[in-house]
Amino acid sequence: MVVLENKFSVQCSLVGDGMVGKSSLAKAITGQGLDDGYIATTEDSYSASITVKEDTYSLNILDLSGQHDYDGVRTQDYRDNDIFVVCFSVVDRESLESVQDFWIPEIRQIDRKRPIILVATQTDLRVEYSDSVTKSEGKNLAKQICAFSYVECSAARRTGVKDVFEQVVMASLKNRKRRSLIKRMFGR
Repeated sequence: MVVLENKFSVQCSLVGDGMVGKSSLAKAITGQGLDDGYIATTEDSYSASITVKEDTYSLNILDLSGQHDYDGVRTQDYRDNDIFVVCFSVVDRESLESVQDFWIPEIRQIDRKRPIILVATQTDLRVEYSDSVTKSEGKNLAKQICAFSYVECSAARRTGVKDVFEQVVMASLKNRKRRSLIKRMFGR
């Protein structure tokens, strides 16, 4: 079976620890209401449209389990996406550490070249926590993991959400261009 790549369609996977706001981020871009409490996700799909540089793109968002013991199911889905959105909560330092200690190694074991957007979620709660993760710490981690970009957002306030998915589209397009150039140069 041959799968044609649609330049106006982007498949991304949201990964990160449980309770960091991945589902809320996906629901915010699709215009859905946010849940009041935590509902664990094994795997949910969302679709949305976004306009970037006057072109409209279809986003296919796979919201994957944040539980570390679901790795067998989760990593099968990794192969089908264009880009990874790795999330952590600014009010949960363990989720930040987990990015470097768990999520990036898991992703890189499957694919070393797909772009990563590092996303800090729940920024609206930062003022309530004295030990919250700073923007500077997030940017430093993004450099360490060679992320395409670092974005902060709050799904509750709907701030930065569009920025996250604009970066998803831009990184995906840049990666496609790179892969196309490699194919032309090396015939693969």
